[in-house]
Amino acid sequence: MLTNRWAILAILIVVRVAMGFQFQSIASITPIIAIDLGLDYSQIGTLVGFYLLPGVIIAIPGGFLGSRFTDLTMVLFGVGVMALGGVVAGLADDFRLLAGGRLLSGAGAVVQSIFLVKMIADWFDAKSVVTAMAIMLSGWPVGIAIALATLGPLAAQWGWQAVMHLTAFGCVVAMVAVWLGYQPPPGSDTAGGGRARFRLPRRELALVCFAGLVWTVYNLAYFSFLSFGPALLIERGLDVAAAGRAISLSSWAALPALPLGGYLADRTGRPGLVLAICCVLAATATAALPLYDQPYLLCVAIGLFAAAPAGIIMGRAISVMSPARRAQGNAILYTFFYGGMGVIPGLIGWSADSAGTAAAPIFISALVLGLSVPLFLALNAVSRRPAL
Repeated sequence: MLTNRWAILAILIVVRVAMGFQFQSIASITPIIAIDLGLDYSQIGTLVGFYLLPGVIIAIPGGFLGSRFTDLTMVLFGVGVMALGGVVAGLADDFRLLAGGRLLSGAGAVVQSIFLVKMIADWFDAKSVVTAMAIMLSGWPVGIAIALATLGPLAAQWGWQAVMHLTAFGCVVAMVAVWLGYQPPPGSDTAGGGRARFRLPRRELALVCFAGLVWTVYNLAYFSFLSFGPALLIERGLDVAAAGRAISLSSWAALPALPLGGYLADRTGRPGLVLAICCVLAATATAALPLYDQPYLLCVAIGLFAAAPAGIIMGRAISVMSPARRAQGNAILYTFFYGGMGVIPGLIGWSADSAGTAAAPIFISALVLGLSVPLFLALNAVSRRPAL
């Protein structure tokens, strides 16, 4: 087992990579799976959202379980359920069974996400937690980028069911890595088996709910781009592989952007200003994607500017939670996140069906990115206000 906190962080990132890889699998093979199963954009959006929907029901009970079992046990359990869901999806021959596999994988993703964030918050102090969170979050776009660059051609050659099984294998690899490499920080209570209690002070609860709203709105914008961007570029003349490569550039651009955004926020002491500039530039590039024939350049710009605020928002969310109640606070935050992300992608997909073009979700993504700015500034102001 490892004892260096940065080595621990590297191990935990593997889980985020597997999660991003599995989440993006549907959007990466949209044309293939839509033709094979006869799905429309609304159903594709629903499948995307189903990966996140279980969080509405599972996140808060998952926080309770954190009082009964160790963080490591909960992460291993969650990743194992993700793998099982990938197997079920790979056995599907219709929409319903595929949806069931996505829901099962999403349930596991909910559980591990709550405790993965807590593990990192426990290992890092206030001076480094924003940077650590930003680096941890970078695992998600890595997984997405790998999926976008590889799964389209693999599905064309081997079938989309094989792709679902491949995501399950990725989860197994992540589970083994964490099992072999993780250990809790020195001095922490690792016994588990405590009494399940779920209680937050009223002000802390309100701030966590507000942070959950901000995190949901911000991610909804980026997820809409990732989910429907490939379909838009195929409409505009690219083939499946080229569209996947173009959208994957946004995820590769996000890799340096995530830690850089956190570093700039810490260095300047102006997280709101860094976030506002990045979101406005990202929204501009997103709105330009359906209008201008520069997909590669625009995708790089979107990934670079849209990803930078992630660590800033998550760092602010963690800061409003007391250390003893981080599992419960994360459970509430992810209830907002998974609820919004589970339901709204289907509605965004419906906008594409109604408009007759995948450009509609991309324009919505640009609008929502802009909305993230005033919401974060309000959270930043309220959280700094002393309690009455």
